[in-house]
Amino acid sequence: MRHCRAPQNYGRLKHPGQTFRGRNYFCGDALEISVKFDRRQKITAIAWQGSGCALTQAAASIFSEMIKGKTLDQVRRMKSETLIKQLKIELSPVRRKCALLPLYTMKQEDPAAD
Repeated sequence: MRHCRAPQNYGRLKHPGQTFRGRNYFCGDALEISVKFDRRQKITAIAWQGSGCALTQAAASIFSEMIKGKTLDQVRRMKSETLIKQLKIELSPVRRKCALLPLYTMKQEDPAAD
């Protein structure tokens, strides 16, 4: 809940290198994640914003901290369980889709596929 009350990296980046948009059509949650890269294509800055449940917001905050310093390829290879473990809570199948929206947004995948 700490990440929901005081989310990390919430907002917008000026002149992002790339922006990703994702939506969970089951519940209506939506995210926009923007990143900047260094010369080695590692993520140096990240910002996100969106609407949705507390779980989606907290997951986006945690995820934004997790991917700093990684390349886009490394983020896209990240397994769902890596993010789930960082949340440290039990999730029902429906809530799992909310929690994984940040990862699926960066992978440009539909959370319904999980």
